[in-house]
Amino acid sequence: MKSITTLKVNCKDCHRCVRSCPVKAIGIDKGQARVVENRCIVCGRCVTECPQKAKQVKNQVMDIKNKIAYGYKVVMSLAPSFISSFPEYQGDELIQAIKNLGFTDVEETAIGAEIVSAHYSRMLEESNEPVISACCPVVVNVIKTYYPELVKNIAPVVSPMVAHGKVIKQRSGNDTYVVFAGPCVAKIGEAEKDANSIDAVITFEQLRQWLIESQHNNFTEKRISAEPQGRGRYFPISGGILKSFMDHDETDTEIITVDGIENCMETFDALIKGDISPRFIEALACSGGCIGGPVSGNRQCMAAKRRKVINYAKSNSRETELDDNSALSFTRIHQAMPVAYPLPTEAEIVDILSQTGKTTAADEKNCGACGYNSCRDKAIAVFQGLAENDMCVPYMRSKAESFANIIVTNSLNAIIVVDQRMIIQDFNPAAQKMFDWGREMATGMNLGEIMDCAHFVYAAKSGNKVVGKRIEYVPYGLVTEQMIIPVPKHDVIIAIITDVTEQEKKLKELELMKLETIKKATQVIDKQMHVAQEIAGLLGETTAETKSALLEVIWLLKGKEEA
Repeated sequence: MKSITTLKVNCKDCHRCVRSCPVKAIGIDKGQARVVENRCIVCGRCVTECPQKAKQVKNQVMDIKNKIAYGYKVVMSLAPSFISSFPEYQGDELIQAIKNLGFTDVEETAIGAEIVSAHYSRMLEESNEPVISACCPVVVNVIKTYYPELVKNIAPVVSPMVAHGKVIKQRSGNDTYVVFAGPCVAKIGEAEKDANSIDAVITFEQLRQWLIESQHNNFTEKRISAEPQGRGRYFPISGGILKSFMDHDETDTEIITVDGIENCMETFDALIKGDISPRFIEALACSGGCIGGPVSGNRQCMAAKRRKVINYAKSNSRETELDDNSALSFTRIHQAMPVAYPLPTEAEIVDILSQTGKTTAADEKNCGACGYNSCRDKAIAVFQGLAENDMCVPYMRSKAESFANIIVTNSLNAIIVVDQRMIIQDFNPAAQKMFDWGREMATGMNLGEIMDCAHFVYAAKSGNKVVGKRIEYVPYGLVTEQMIIPVPKHDVIIAIITDVTEQEKKLKELELMKLETIKKATQVIDKQMHVAQEIAGLLGETTAETKSALLEVIWLLKGKEEA
């Protein structure tokens, strides 16, 4: 499982992770970021920099809880920077609180640091080549991936975490479930590569959340496990590794202390070029050392954290006997894992640049908004499938403005922008054509010289839109429908005016046609009524005559019968 994953639903196309990544191990697909595994050094910077919390660190807390619930012997190796990451606890209080979570025991990783320290001391005396410390997994990842020629210089020894894990398992049995807790994301990947020593890793942030959820505050006195030597507790601060096995003189040019990824990489570049040739380089990827770890869970200033570590180390500086570890091997052979990506030709770079409107050197803004140091670097990333053209902010802005200009310029509606004083700020060709009444419209002139501004003034003062307002300019035979929009943020009023003169003309013609139709219909109805009345009259006369004739026939018939 990856140490860092991306929650796509939270990824908001901001490219901040690209900007913050020191080795550009972030790929962008359809606007969303992904960690490129074979380029990533697992520094965790993208995790801390992401404003939407889209970058998530692998969480093994549930696995650990299950092991505790199933009755496993679970021991925690607690990184020495804990004293600066949990200022709300005293040292013994935190250890007891962790044991209350169900851990069989809690020990400080400084025990492993003492073992590693002894190896470094011997290497410094015996090596003829510059030795680079191997305590920091991020530094090891940087060298193996981006400085393969320096892999031979990495100290061939495990980190304090792994060394401590080996010691715990030797003492407590290989079935012991060893958990490391620290401020470093890269320790997750390191533990997976050395699963025989460390079974799980949780960050200090995850540990703090677990402690909060458990609400254990019973700090009863119990035996705390073996006290490490005080010097092992200096490891998490810059210069601490050196201090653990020698009295380092800051002016000694043969011994170099460097912290921060960019500073480490600069030092490695100088080492390759031959600008420096020290005997030993203490390199820590985080600024200030491990106390500046990305998941330390404490945002106090570096000076305050450093002081806590130093004071804690000094207060527990007595020498102690370490277990006999002669049967254990603490050697680690490092293998280079260089990343190889195809490089584009100059013609291909030029073609990619031209796709974002960069046809000359002057077009290359090198603003860094996309996350890359230069437009050419970004073009190379596009070629390698790590970036997209749409990441270029100036290009996308220009593109949006171009679309907007095309729409506005070709709109059949008049668009006029005025300020609060009704001074024309901008307008489109349709406005010029619609209101070409003998005086050419120009920016800087007062709109009142062209039309009645009453509705504009109302919109400006009230802050309300004026929608669907029909305004007729009788002298010019113009009828318009207007939508007036106030934009207080920019102190302007925008009017979109539609010429509805023809529509009005057709409506009037239709109205006249309706009236004429009604008139004709009325006439027809009147005529039909007259005809009906005449027919009725004629029918009435005929009926009377018929009736008279029939009565006469009846009378004649009756008279004959009587005779």
